[in-house]
Amino acid sequence: MSEPVQAPPLALTGFLPAWDIEKRRADLTPIADWALNHIRSLGHPVDSLGTLHCLLDPAQALAVTQALTAASLETALRRHVRRAVLEAVPELPAERIWIQTRTHFRILVPNDTVAPVPPHTDFGFGHTLVERNMWFSLTDAEGTSALHLLSLAESLSWMSQTGRLYGVLDGIPEIPPVPTRAGDVLLFTPLHVHRARAPSGNRCRVSFDVRLVPSPTFNYDLTFSPLRGDP
Repeated sequence: MSEPVQAPPLALTGFLPAWDIEKRRADLTPIADWALNHIRSLGHPVDSLGTLHCLLDPAQALAVTQALTAASLETALRRHVRRAVLEAVPELPAERIWIQTRTHFRILVPNDTVAPVPPHTDFGFGHTLVERNMWFSLTDAEGTSALHLLSLAESLSWMSQTGRLYGVLDGIPEIPPVPTRAGDVLLFTPLHVHRARAPSGNRCRVSFDVRLVPSPTFNYDLTFSPLRGDP
């Protein structure tokens, strides 16, 4: 019988911390207000982000998600996001860090079969090992609506044992949800196995996420821009 394939060892790079599902807080009110106003401008008379599922079916929720992400290049929103990042991780040297230029919004509603994300790592889809993830909860999220994350040790152990690093990681053991309240920020890395599921019951989940990288020596990638200074 052949021996199981052992994946090559993986190691995070760069000076950014190896966050292992750390939870922080930030004032996300300006970003929630911006998102609400933009959704209303699209013709959806919503009262709050937490009730989007009462007005949007999965296809509409996906369209709104894409519209919010496309509009996230607006200067006002980019300033709000940078302030939230700096509030959540004040210990980092902001002048040495770049942030993803576009903010990625996510809206998950019940019975959604498109927006949920299967088990994966960001590294397995081409992201570099210098990147770090910041996930911001704009609504309360628990159970199926929460982000599901394996610890770094569990993620590395499973990938090493199976030899599977890339693409969708089917067959992985149950990934636990990490409950959050609106304003919570989750910090993790491109080697953490994670997934998103459709919420069950009468709830939705609205969040956004960005990635950080060390400042490059030259502007090689316009998908990132300096964290410090005007956007």
